[in-house]
Amino acid sequence: MDSMQRNVSDATKVPRPGDDAPHLDALLDVLPVGVYIVDKDSRIRMMNGTAARLLRVDATKMVGRPCKEAMCCSFCGPKCAAHDARDEGVTQRDFPVDLRRADGTTVSVKIDAAPLGRGDVAVTLRDVKELERVQRAVRGRWAFHGLVGASPAMGEVVAQIRNVAPYDSTVLLLGESGTGKELVARAIHAESPRAAKPFVTVNCSAFSEGILESELFGHARGAFTGAERERAGRFETAEGGTVFLDELGEISPKVQVRLLRALQEREVERVGENRARAVDVRVIAATTKDLHREVREGRFREDLFYRLNVFTLRLPPLRDRREDVPVLAEHLLRRASIRTGKEVLSITPDAMDALMAHAWPGNVRELENVLESAVVRCHEGMVDLPDLPPGLSGPAPAGSPAESERVRTALHRAAGSVTLAAKLLGVHRTTLWRWMCEAGLHREDFQPE
Repeated sequence: MDSMQRNVSDATKVPRPGDDAPHLDALLDVLPVGVYIVDKDSRIRMMNGTAARLLRVDATKMVGRPCKEAMCCSFCGPKCAAHDARDEGVTQRDFPVDLRRADGTTVSVKIDAAPLGRGDVAVTLRDVKELERVQRAVRGRWAFHGLVGASPAMGEVVAQIRNVAPYDSTVLLLGESGTGKELVARAIHAESPRAAKPFVTVNCSAFSEGILESELFGHARGAFTGAERERAGRFETAEGGTVFLDELGEISPKVQVRLLRALQEREVERVGENRARAVDVRVIAATTKDLHREVREGRFREDLFYRLNVFTLRLPPLRDRREDVPVLAEHLLRRASIRTGKEVLSITPDAMDALMAHAWPGNVRELENVLESAVVRCHEGMVDLPDLPPGLSGPAPAGSPAESERVRTALHRAAGSVTLAAKLLGVHRTTLWRWMCEAGLHREDFQPE
């Protein structure tokens, strides 16, 4: 490394006593706020990765350059927060300014500036858009037995869980794959008087007809090849508790008959036995299928359907409750960080806009997989747009028929209010303005005459 490279490399770090400097540098680079330090001549001494991404500059090239080359601040000069902090020796907080970035775009930030001594000042930058997003996510958010959300739709689901949980009524959960049906079933069990007893799950689509019979109801010794000893089924195992039958729409007519008897008589017969065994269990069933149509077309018993359809709870798909995406994303990001052992603290506004704009055909399960993949890909302690899979690199083109129609519908519902339409779409106002511009839409066209 030549002397110039050494000087640049050394200049990117603020001298600190002790051997912990590398750890402090690493900490600065994963902070979710931008941080840079300027000297008495307003030249940049160091800049962390978050500040560089926010300002869209190369941090190493900014070291030693005047502050105004990295950003042009609306209060640049004597009124600058960094100048005030240096001159008055007092930390300046929540200084709202607009910055013009190196690529010509602008960003609204709030600045804190703290004097470090000898003319140096530490400045933090917080993206106002990010602050608004966090405030929206925190406002009205809740957690309930593993479920998290902020939308009225999921709030209604929680209300229904609390309503039905105290009773032994059979519950039928309907919804697309990945909407959290097992979590809802566990929440019902946890809120019920049976909470201290077992919660037993059976994925009905994972077994062939014969094996499923044995799994549910047990078998006697010698009932079939390989049955070397008797075995209790899941209904007996769940005694006093709850059996959750997932993918119930997949069971065969033969198993449907046996399940109907178990629900009607509260007793089961093991495969290969003639003796009925009483069971005390609550049944919660879930399916992605339209059981009404299955009954009409003869694939599902009508009497079993009525036995199951005592209390029906329909889970909304994620695309219909986009207010939950930021809350879920932050929750799932923490889980992915723990699972991978890689510390990732937050999601950039651009990446969050892409998550908000996606249709999520796989619902929460797809979101969880996307975030774990992004955590593995990212290198800066923060998930950014390039870390998302190719299909999630950004919102669908506003000029596409499907996206244009979605924007038109939101603007009609909002009577031309961009702020309200953006809220309905679950995106930031600036994102909606961009979509409208690309699609050639004008808010005046949607305002009542």
